[in-house]
Amino acid sequence: MRRIVIAVCLLALLAPAVSAGRKKDKAGSVSDRVYQDKKYSFQLKLSDGWKYKVRKNKDAFRLVLTQNNFEIPPYYLDAPDYTQIPRTVVYVGETNMSVDMFIDSLVNEDYRSDQKKELMKEFDILNDQSAGSGMTREKLVTRKKKRMQLGDLKGMFWTGQVKYRNEVSESSSSISAGKRVYGAFGGLIVAIKKDNNIIVFHTVCEWTYFENIRDEVMAIINSLEWGKS
Repeated sequence: MRRIVIAVCLLALLAPAVSAGRKKDKAGSVSDRVYQDKKYSFQLKLSDGWKYKVRKNKDAFRLVLTQNNFEIPPYYLDAPDYTQIPRTVVYVGETNMSVDMFIDSLVNEDYRSDQKKELMKEFDILNDQSAGSGMTREKLVTRKKKRMQLGDLKGMFWTGQVKYRNEVSESSSSISAGKRVYGAFGGLIVAIKKDNNIIVFHTVCEWTYFENIRDEVMAIINSLEWGKS
């Protein structure tokens, strides 16, 4: 009995240390709305209009941002939970490709790689499987692609659109008959490279509000400082 009591006491003492270790195993930290990445030593100034979730340090996806108080398209006013919440993910990996070749490989349907397969899990503008069962998506259309410079870092800016048809009910959890709506998703992908490391930002939202959301996300991206500890 005494051994059991001792074992329980030891576990109680170890539990806070284990919990603290788990908390420390994050990709980075946020202080005063500035994200500092632990592994890759880059930082971003986060907008007050976006919630953030820091991923695990072992994850190539470092940070996820979702917009607060997002707008709902008129065709979803009676079924607001169908709305695509504006969402941005930040990925860091390695590649020998230039930034323009890297983005071209992502939007090219015929290109295959393990890295692209991983990215497709989170890059919803490229992934038909991310749509719900009642949605039919049309072909992805590139709207704009241009080179960009961020300090001494080279980057590539890409935007695209996917039109869709969606069968909706009063809510996404309802099984009652509903209506058919037509809309579109907007997507932003920005890739910036330093040596063989590439940081890739992906944003998806309803096309109706894409321009404003793009501008908000670009303000965050333009705050990037890479290599600052």
